[in-house]
Amino acid sequence: MNMRLASGNSWDRAIALTLLVVLLLGCLRFASAASAPREDLLDVTFSNEKSGWASGRWGTVVATADGGRTWRRQATGVDYTLAGIHFVDDKNGWAVGDKGTIIHTADGGKTWVKQRSPVPLFLMRVHFRNPQVGWIVAERTHILYTNDGGATWTVQFADGDFIFKSLAFADDKNGWAVGEYGHIYHTSDAGKSWVKQAGRYGMSEQTGEILGDNFLFDISAVDVKNAWVVGIDGYVARTEDGGATWREVKTGTPKTQIFSVAVSAGSIAIAGNGLLMTSIDNGANWKRVKTTPSADYGWFYRLAALRSGYVAVGWQGAIYVSDSKAENWQRAAYE
Repeated sequence: MNMRLASGNSWDRAIALTLLVVLLLGCLRFASAASAPREDLLDVTFSNEKSGWASGRWGTVVATADGGRTWRRQATGVDYTLAGIHFVDDKNGWAVGDKGTIIHTADGGKTWVKQRSPVPLFLMRVHFRNPQVGWIVAERTHILYTNDGGATWTVQFADGDFIFKSLAFADDKNGWAVGEYGHIYHTSDAGKSWVKQAGRYGMSEQTGEILGDNFLFDISAVDVKNAWVVGIDGYVARTEDGGATWREVKTGTPKTQIFSVAVSAGSIAIAGNGLLMTSIDNGANWKRVKTTPSADYGWFYRLAALRSGYVAVGWQGAIYVSDSKAENWQRAAYE
């Protein structure tokens, strides 16, 4: 009898210990999953093939040191949406967003310091050519400019009440800003002057319906002559003459929002609502890529191009990294 009781007690203890281990492992898995940001990510930038950062809602910034395979959070000290982020080197980076938020780091994101915006607008995207010279695009077709690393920002350009969504520079002087109703503005003198190249907004006298061109979400500058833009309803267009003309490119995508375009060596990638597509023949043909796990029911808002492929960020903190051929994309992990 005593032996049976001892054996039973041992069995009960073994079961209890097993359940405890399972529970602990479950907690660890839950904690690991919980460490991944669930906030939407809206922009991504790399200073080299290994070092990258992404920003998003509620002041979120995450960083990678291994080309995008694993990411970790950084403390920004703000809780406003950070719609744009750009690093010009391994140390100096800026993130911008709602309520005129501008934050800067000089140590790779270990510490972030607020900078003062001249306007309390939603700042959409930021780009620096070197640690001193940079631009921000915003609501109300505002373009902000600094030549002292953001110690002071000034309004370099402002026009109608439209939203600039993105900007890109081909070199130190030639750049574009794009946004609502197909508006494209170009500079060839580092922003001293911005010239409208495209965009249309009006109202029908007969119906009162708003008449305008497609909303543009992003632009990628290849060089001073060549650039790509993407927008609503599956719209993709390119210029080969510095923006004098823009020609629509058919990709075979459904009429869904395309939020981002990026150009890497030998390929072009576009990303949007449940969509990742690439072309390896300069836009003549396009194909959907494979994502693991599937991302068909999510969305990607921004792409970064590397020599080794691409990184895409978007809904609920999702980050996907492509292989060198940009055919297979794998979801990244969080430390």
